[in-house]
Amino acid sequence: MAVTVGLVAQIIERIAPKSWAEDWDNVGLLVGSGSATVERILITLDGTLDVVEEAKACGAQLIVAHHPIIFRPLKNLRSDNSAAQVPLRLLHHQIGYYAAHTNLDQSIVSSSQSLGEVMGLEKMEILERTNDQMPSRSLDEPRGYGVSGYLPQPEKLGILWERFLGQLSQPGIYAQHYDLAGVRLAGQLEKEVRKVVIVNGSGGRFVPKALFKGADLIITGDVDHHAVLDALEGGMAVGDLGHFLSEAPMLQALYQYLSAEKSLQGIEILVSSINRTPWI
Repeated sequence: MAVTVGLVAQIIERIAPKSWAEDWDNVGLLVGSGSATVERILITLDGTLDVVEEAKACGAQLIVAHHPIIFRPLKNLRSDNSAAQVPLRLLHHQIGYYAAHTNLDQSIVSSSQSLGEVMGLEKMEILERTNDQMPSRSLDEPRGYGVSGYLPQPEKLGILWERFLGQLSQPGIYAQHYDLAGVRLAGQLEKEVRKVVIVNGSGGRFVPKALFKGADLIITGDVDHHAVLDALEGGMAVGDLGHFLSEAPMLQALYQYLSAEKSLQGIEILVSSINRTPWI
């Protein structure tokens, strides 16, 4: 049974309306037609050439990605323009490309929420709320970026970090097995941790907010040198999973959400096995 790209988009936008995206973002159907039929969907974080070829090889008619492939205006679609290669390849293979980025970060499938649940945080709440202007969710239900919460009992940083990484290595949180060797931790290993902030993606800008909230530890990705120093001077440890690992739980959560949708029964949904962190 086939459905349309437009129907898949509507299902995603029930939990992540396009209007939630930041003004600078570029979400929605970026390549293809909403009326095109879909029998197989490939979910990925990044839309690379390798992922496009993976979609072609597995017979997917639609790629659902977290990161948009077009941020800046394309001045041409020439074969010698590196920025145009992915759109050109998609068009050549007649594969659609749908992106849900900052709108998905604020949704019920955000990696911040998933990672908080893995850590066992209690009294979780949104770290930075954003205004809710869509009727698709209750105005009383908060949305925004990141989560903050409390461990059931205070735990030493070193022990907590090792336990957390062990949990990430277990099946369920990630759709694929990923190498955790590149993760980093800054702070005193004997420090007692009770309150934790988690922000998926590039969360360095949330360090001041986490300090203001009284967090003992922030877990995020892409934290720069100076943000780490600011955190440590404020008495807060930093766990840096890297951009990819901090956001990849969304792939599994989105897979589960789409797989549970009755109107998509009979559609094969896959998570990319090619897309991984670029670091070696």
